[in-house]
Amino acid sequence: MSEFICNKFAGVHWPKLPLEDLSIKIKMKSKESILALPTFEDYRDKTCEENLHILDNVTTEEHNFRWQNKVFSKWEWHRYSDLYNCNSEIELKYHDMIKGLDNYGHKKVFTYIHEDYQLPLPVGCKKKVEHSMVRLSDCFNRLNLEDVGNSEVSSSMKRLFRSEDNMSLDEDRWISMHIVLDCSQYNEDSQILYKEEHVLVSLFHNVSQNYLIVTPNINNIEYNAYSVENQPEIEYGVEIDFREEIETELVELLNSLLKKWEKEQKKLLSFVTPSLGRKNVFVTFEIVSAVDFDMDNLYIEFHIKIPDDLQCTGDLHGRTHTSKCLTTDDHYQWTYGHCLELQLESATGTDPGSLKIFLEAISVDWWGRHRTEGYSYLPLTLEPEEHERRLSCVRPQELDAVKANNRRFFVGGCHLIKDLDVLANPQLHNTNFSYTSTGSITVRWRTITQSQVGAARSAAPAPSAPGRAAALLSGAEAVLRQYKKAKATLTAATRSVEQLDGSDG
Repeated sequence: MSEFICNKFAGVHWPKLPLEDLSIKIKMKSKESILALPTFEDYRDKTCEENLHILDNVTTEEHNFRWQNKVFSKWEWHRYSDLYNCNSEIELKYHDMIKGLDNYGHKKVFTYIHEDYQLPLPVGCKKKVEHSMVRLSDCFNRLNLEDVGNSEVSSSMKRLFRSEDNMSLDEDRWISMHIVLDCSQYNEDSQILYKEEHVLVSLFHNVSQNYLIVTPNINNIEYNAYSVENQPEIEYGVEIDFREEIETELVELLNSLLKKWEKEQKKLLSFVTPSLGRKNVFVTFEIVSAVDFDMDNLYIEFHIKIPDDLQCTGDLHGRTHTSKCLTTDDHYQWTYGHCLELQLESATGTDPGSLKIFLEAISVDWWGRHRTEGYSYLPLTLEPEEHERRLSCVRPQELDAVKANNRRFFVGGCHLIKDLDVLANPQLHNTNFSYTSTGSITVRWRTITQSQVGAARSAAPAPSAPGRAAALLSGAEAVLRQYKKAKATLTAATRSVEQLDGSDG
């Protein structure tokens, strides 16, 4: 899936629960997985759901592991099955495990646990150590765990990898675990002809500081798959379920949604009838999207002017979030979905004037310069209605086109409009600039009166508590998935910047 060779970076996690609750999942697939599909006869007598389930299994295979869960490779299985090959205490333990479980078999994706001492542990050195120790520790620090060979490690080297015999005299204690893919070749008697093992993921737990190093870090097989070294046709993803992280984030998100929901309900329940001779009008206004502007990283700033005979509750000035461009067949599009709610009060028997809504599209470049991309103006009447409209935008620019283009390129332009009312009444203002057409902004709004609100509230049944909980839960799960996806993307981008900074230093 991914064409990058160096897309593997280590990640650091702080588990809140014991690592025994850790669940590790390896998802593997082949780039040529479509060639491995079964024949038509395999699907003829099955339902559609069963066939889809089979297709999922063919496309992606999953391997689940627990912390320090020993899974044997084919080579280990046949070696430890023979008692004469078992000399150390751990080898005798593995022999008993194999003989004690009849259904215990070897796997193509297996594990090396801490007692196997197959790869070196992360090491550090103390400041006050002997010169020879420092030099040996420096050599260890230069070791790249991903570059260590997968050939059989001698017993003397295994002893060197033991944390209790660490020559750097580091007080930290590490516990490791490695998940490995077996690509070795065997003969008909299951004797190994060529040993080839590839470490898919390594986990190092610092017991004293209680943090976990995962290398390579958690990824998504769909858009950031890892390739197996020397086996580029095999891709895999790493998933780790810390349990407490999901539960904690979900609880916090549910509590936040519940508070917002209670706040909105409190506003409705505390609705106060206006005083005699007054009436209320409610306006919901949404900035939906923008299209066809020149620059990317666009946000919309809004200014709302209220007539003097109205009293307003709500935000009259603000901005949307900054949106990235989405390229369609016909347009460059930015999406927002930014909503405003206004409560207006006026005297009965009067016809209040229109709201003046001014919108300004502003771009931000990589240097942090903000450029005005266009203005639009909307007179919004308070008659009960529901509309959607695309507003054309214009950008003021100096009469000297060369000077205007240079100023816009180097410093982002200048503010030629001092009073936004020039957009509503251009004939009343003397201007020394011209307008150029740019993109457009799509908005929608709904205006309802107090009587319509009362009728809607009386007609709509009150949601039950289970219904509210179910709605909150489904919404929370959807938002949580988007949040975790965005968080993973941000973490990957941060690590890439840190790697670049380290290489420059």
